[in-house]
Amino acid sequence: MYKTKIWLRRSNSSRDSLRFARSMLHSDNMITDNDDLLIEILLWLPAKSLIRFKLVSKKWLDLISSQHFSKQHTLQQRHRHSKVKPSLLLHLAEASSYLYLHSSPNGEKLVPYAFSSTLAEPTVRSFSNGLFLLQCRNVENPFEVCRVYNPATKQSKKILLNVDRMYRSVLGLNLVFDPLKSPHYKIICVKSTPRRSFSLGRSWWRRCQIEVYESETSTWKVCGEPFLAPRELMFDHGIEWKDCIHWCGVFFDLQECIIGQHPEIVIAGDVGTEGGFLQKYVESNGFLHNVAHFPAKKSVMVFELQRDYSEWSLKYHISLDGASGPLSVLSYMRGESEKEEDSKLVLHEPGKIKFYALQENCVKGLVDFEGKEFYQEGQAQSTFSRTFQVIETLASV
Repeated sequence: MYKTKIWLRRSNSSRDSLRFARSMLHSDNMITDNDDLLIEILLWLPAKSLIRFKLVSKKWLDLISSQHFSKQHTLQQRHRHSKVKPSLLLHLAEASSYLYLHSSPNGEKLVPYAFSSTLAEPTVRSFSNGLFLLQCRNVENPFEVCRVYNPATKQSKKILLNVDRMYRSVLGLNLVFDPLKSPHYKIICVKSTPRRSFSLGRSWWRRCQIEVYESETSTWKVCGEPFLAPRELMFDHGIEWKDCIHWCGVFFDLQECIIGQHPEIVIAGDVGTEGGFLQKYVESNGFLHNVAHFPAKKSVMVFELQRDYSEWSLKYHISLDGASGPLSVLSYMRGESEKEEDSKLVLHEPGKIKFYALQENCVKGLVDFEGKEFYQEGQAQSTFSRTFQVIETLASV
């Protein structure tokens, strides 16, 4: 039995990374000749480094490109990701650009984010476990084409939407990808008839149909029966949980191809809903949450859906009276332990992003970007619906 101590360091360039990998290849045959040990080391590296390391040798190319390694790496990275601070992509409310919030050795950083130069003004419509669903400006049928994009590998695939004479208006595009279950992904497209909404009682409704694209066969299929949905129901930014895609108020069962309704959240009378509130669904550590933000009252309530879909249980109700200006809630992270000591909200005030520890009821981290070129005075520059989680994956599109 032997023990080998390997020092993995951060490099400042692709050339440095490759030089380090090649030096390891030539200097320690005990590592490179032992596939199990080599895999154990490579699994700890981020996807972007592994993509560069494919150039080291044919053996490394074959190993890193294998589906088995990709799945192992996804498991390892998902376990690590759940323990670190969030990596988020923020869509600026007043522009078509994005900012990237991520952790670094010197703390959290907020920097401009660039998609692949081959994509023309991309807009994120959905995200799922490391893949993005984009729509790009295109002179040819801009609303009939979408792209699945891997931000780690910069690979993208153009997908034409299905043409239907009756259901022609696209209400929402949602990506579903779970590499622990399958290397393939699905796109959930919600369409409605182009006719104007009609009234049933006091509400306005639309006649809708769901179509599903499966990457395994590269085909679209109609899934389930047509249904009526209220005009105000939004079908973008759905969240996948327990083989269903969830929007605020309803869900679509991907196995049974049926629409279901969520229970309503119960708001205590002393809280009230005067001034309205914003809702966002967030999946974190295997649970589905409903984060309700009351801007007029400067408070936030976090609910958790019971696994039998019977009710939303209130987890936290916090006051944000200390906010110095307009405030938006960007995300929620559920703690891993039974007591959830490390649960946190990610909050955004003008010029600042804060990490709010729910158990301790205080701010535990801060990113200050006042004075940066993308800073706009007095504004919360991103919102609930414009925030997306970033996870690195080796998955092919």
